[in-house]
Amino acid sequence: MSTKPIRLPSGHPKIFDTMKIEILRMENGEAELSMPFLEEYTQHYGMLHGGAIFTLADAACGVAVASVAREGKKFLTSGMNISYLEPISEGLTICRARVLRQGRIMPVESEVLNSGICVAKASAIYTLAD
Repeated sequence: MSTKPIRLPSGHPKIFDTMKIEILRMENGEAELSMPFLEEYTQHYGMLHGGAIFTLADAACGVAVASVAREGKKFLTSGMNISYLEPISEGLTICRARVLRQGRIMPVESEVLNSGICVAKASAIYTLAD
């Protein structure tokens, strides 16, 4: 049984296609996204580059915000921090994000998992645009 890919109401970001990021779930201020391990996104030791992990975390946080933002409302990442806990050398990476408080400024937290192990944690602030 195949399922239809989940798309954002505001449009599908091109970087999702480039990095093979898929939305697995988005509802009520929460989101879960996946990204496969791709050789073209590794650093010189063969591990997934931190920038790719950061991009997945930012994408998941943004999708969580999109799940509660009014349709047509634009929002931007105003700040984001990430802590890398373990390297990633293979497999599917999942990021789960949740909005902590709704409003014009929304704090969001996320957890990045690979093979069931937490490999990174991120926190972000999103601001609704006028």
